[in-house]
Amino acid sequence: MDRKPGRPRALTVDVIAQAALDDGIATFSMPSVARRLGVAHSGLYRYVEDRDDLLIRALDKAIVAATWPDADLPWQDLLKGIGETIWQMCEDHPGLDTAALGAPKSPRSVEERIEQYIESLKGQGFQLEDAAVAVEFVITLALTASAEMRRLKAIEKSHADGPRVPVLKAYDTEEVWRGRGWYDRKLDIVLAGLDGRRSS
Repeated sequence: MDRKPGRPRALTVDVIAQAALDDGIATFSMPSVARRLGVAHSGLYRYVEDRDDLLIRALDKAIVAATWPDADLPWQDLLKGIGETIWQMCEDHPGLDTAALGAPKSPRSVEERIEQYIESLKGQGFQLEDAAVAVEFVITLALTASAEMRRLKAIEKSHADGPRVPVLKAYDTEEVWRGRGWYDRKLDIVLAGLDGRRSS
């Protein structure tokens, strides 16, 4: 339930970031976060610079709270685990996919994790650049696939009383329109390709 203006509470960056997540990470505004906290809009600027700064801090909070795979996992399990974490974050915070893809920079917490994962893949036979591309690809694939599934659900909802929007035959399957769509199929193709680039 939103707090009413005029009932101020102790503010911290963490409290404000949580309010942005609760308000909707893709749609929050500085005024809406202030209303949720029951504080003056101008008071937020003592803690964050602007909406972009608050977005980064909210993403950071979501990243830190997520359960990430151990960096010592075998490389395929590690990459699949990264994707699972991203999917769970998107389910926990609707709109995180598009918010993260449109963020002005990456939160430091995700950069630290990516560095660990790249080093792990490098230690498992990948060139440094291939390891970096693999980790970045899985994160981006999960975010874009999540955003795509929300888009497809909206399309299907808009055609609820009539025929489904016409699509190419290859895309007219339940796998495309349900669950994670083609995410797992795409990831399997990429993992098979990566295996061929790994040194023995």
